[in-house]
Amino acid sequence: MRDIAIIGGGLVGLCAALVLQHARRSVTVVEAGNLQQVRAEGLNARSIALAASSVQIFRALGIWPQIEAQAAPIRHIHVSSRGRWGVTRLQAKEFQLDALGYVIESQILGRCLLDAVEASKNIKLQQNASFESITQDEAVNIGYRKNGRLTRLEARLVLVADGAHSPARAALGIGHQTIDYGQSVVISNVEVSKPKTDTAYERFTPQGPLAMLPLGGRRYACVWTLTPQQATLASAQDGAEFSAALQDCFGFRLGLIERAGKRFSIPIQRTRADTLQCGRCLLIGNAANALHPVAGQSFNLSLRDVACLYELLSEQSPVDLDTGKFDALAGEYEMLRQQEQSQVIRYGDGLVTLFSNELPLFEHIRAAGLSLLDLIPALKTQAALAGMGMTFGGNRLLRGHL
Repeated sequence: MRDIAIIGGGLVGLCAALVLQHARRSVTVVEAGNLQQVRAEGLNARSIALAASSVQIFRALGIWPQIEAQAAPIRHIHVSSRGRWGVTRLQAKEFQLDALGYVIESQILGRCLLDAVEASKNIKLQQNASFESITQDEAVNIGYRKNGRLTRLEARLVLVADGAHSPARAALGIGHQTIDYGQSVVISNVEVSKPKTDTAYERFTPQGPLAMLPLGGRRYACVWTLTPQQATLASAQDGAEFSAALQDCFGFRLGLIERAGKRFSIPIQRTRADTLQCGRCLLIGNAANALHPVAGQSFNLSLRDVACLYELLSEQSPVDLDTGKFDALAGEYEMLRQQEQSQVIRYGDGLVTLFSNELPLFEHIRAAGLSLLDLIPALKTQAALAGMGMTFGGNRLLRGHL
């Protein structure tokens, strides 16, 4: 029997394995895909923003130097509303930080995590293992199919980390609520003529937010929220047409947008599970909450799920997972995570409502709000801490320690 099994070997599942293996716990990750097929994609690579809270977790795991060497820092954030007055500027030095966050290509981060997992004696990684079933009694029994053969795995605790459309969540009978924002996000990497390599831009438009995140050199990751019809059109455009449309929306703060990579268009929905626990199974990551990309919080919130669980498990031995203590632990996990998740959801939905609305009243409110945020230190600090994921600090991982 394994101490912990994790269903889903994406970025969140691998991070959970690396964190929870400590205290000599045995961990198995069940992943449907082949993680070895990760490859570099240059201008077509997908990217992810790492908040300061996530950096602290990677620092605690001892893998931050490898990640930092391939990540681009964000030392300045410029927030504006297209065609309107009112600007907010955040700078890392205001908070005695080297960077407010970092941007890294997803496959590079995945490679760093996979290397660490493969180097661990406590973690077993089952790839090409398609989840099929889950049952519970005194332990949890997971069925998965690998090489055409049905295999079973028994564990004291199971973490469900297989995404927003989680088959394992459905197999546990946990319902979920889905909100369709009537928007799509278009993701593309672009090259600009006048890069500001440590500056990120968030521009709010009537269709939704447009983020430009530094990737190093002349490359920026574009995350552009549009109506579904506009997103379909943008995805079908050639590179020159897309660059021209993006230039018109974003402006010339980075000079000319000279090249654009492949576009990915994804409908925006928020998914939230009805509960985070079922017996000895706990939900983490997008299986628990999949968020609007407006504040770039989904992955970072997922890592704080892991940090919370690590803190709760830190005083318990593997044997304790066999006792009645587990019910109390699961209840506390749900209570603590629901608090932060609800706060982050309200924050994101508030931004969507305020900045994706063309009514004149909203135009004046958001312009005034951006100006006040820039002028009042206490408000700016609160906004920065929320973006960095540090408002719910207080556990060891968020302080950079195991």
